[in-house]
Amino acid sequence: MNLRKLNILCLIAVMFILTACSKEKNTLTVGIMTDLDSIPFMVAKQQGYFPDNVKLEVYQSPVDRDSALYSGNLDGSISDVLAVCLAKEGKFPVYATSKTNGRYGIVSGKNSEITSAKLLEGREIGLSLNTVIEYVTDSMVTADGGDPALLKKTSVPKIPSRLELLQNNQIDAVAMPEPYITAAGKAGETIVNTSDEYSINPGVMLFTKTAAEKKTKEIKEFYEAYDKAVEYINSTDPKDFMPAVIKELGLPDTALKVELPQYEKTTLPAEDQVLNAMKWLIDKGMLKQEYTYADLVKEIK
Repeated sequence: MNLRKLNILCLIAVMFILTACSKEKNTLTVGIMTDLDSIPFMVAKQQGYFPDNVKLEVYQSPVDRDSALYSGNLDGSISDVLAVCLAKEGKFPVYATSKTNGRYGIVSGKNSEITSAKLLEGREIGLSLNTVIEYVTDSMVTADGGDPALLKKTSVPKIPSRLELLQNNQIDAVAMPEPYITAAGKAGETIVNTSDEYSINPGVMLFTKTAAEKKTKEIKEFYEAYDKAVEYINSTDPKDFMPAVIKELGLPDTALKVELPQYEKTTLPAEDQVLNAMKWLIDKGMLKQEYTYADLVKEIK
């Protein structure tokens, strides 16, 4: 073989390798939680809608999830508008790229006189302070004509501990997400209010600025799979998919009895939901400056 032919073959081989490499997709690692927001993502995985490059990591604690995000081990995660604002101020740029469909609520004890959010005034409520749970609680109390400043808030970070205090009559009420609201209701506790009743929805899917800019194609495919999962969930009996979801997400068995929300396809969070949460953070002294909607939300095109 002469030198010219050898060079041509080498060039063809290099081009083939480069083409093959260019077709390889970046891994997209996403953190999800043990809540309703995460169900479409787990369904997308179990139904094979996600491409092979998508990796889901399940977290029991938002602290562990955020640690993974800030250390660079996650490209994105299920989170909330408050976290997006705080990350922005902390010089860790992330964007809310879609809203999620979760549900938060207030639960009081069996046969409790607390049957509305306003009646929490002067009562002790267990929740996680300075979090989306406290924000939603304050928002529901305000919407019901009450004053959140009159609540006696007790920090109880772990949800099972909140329920135990409530069931032992050591606290008047607790705030928590689904499916734990339904679990408490099935155990005889009183479901006072849920965020659905007041159209309060601070839950979002976020991605880091780096991922949003460098993994745009992968995120678009991720959302295409999410939308397919939403179609599947909304048209399928939950008994056909929830047992497998419960097992993999580590949800309580009572999650089978939860009325799932009408999940929406990929949609940006509403501007008022973003700005209301930001104002709450500023009023609490947790955020020093205001941001625009465009500073915090990005549509992946």
